[in-house]
Amino acid sequence: MLEYVHFVPGRLRLKISELRNQRRAAEAEAFAAGIAAVKSAVANPLTGSLTIKFENGKFAIEDLWDRLCAKGYASGPCPGAATMGTISIHNLRGDRVGQAVLTGLLEALLQHSAQVLVRSLL
Repeated sequence: MLEYVHFVPGRLRLKISELRNQRRAAEAEAFAAGIAAVKSAVANPLTGSLTIKFENGKFAIEDLWDRLCAKGYASGPCPGAATMGTISIHNLRGDRVGQAVLTGLLEALLQHSAQVLVRSLL
């Protein structure tokens, strides 16, 4: 299951729980490295991640994404300009604990910022 996507032009990083299997990680790395416009592909079975560097000007992220989806290494919408440089956690919408943690962190950050602002005004 795809857990994490980070994309900047020319570089895509995926975190996939099944890549924690040494054999599956090696297969994913070999598959990605075999794509013509891919400069390098590195799978890390300890973290379950696959990092792909590709020729951005010669190869569209959509083409790479389609190939990864066809092999089961990716799913969902293709990352693009709207998600560039951001973290997308698959299934966060259904993860109540994740939402609660994120909400708590944001509330604490806002409360701290408000306190600092009030102190600086006084």
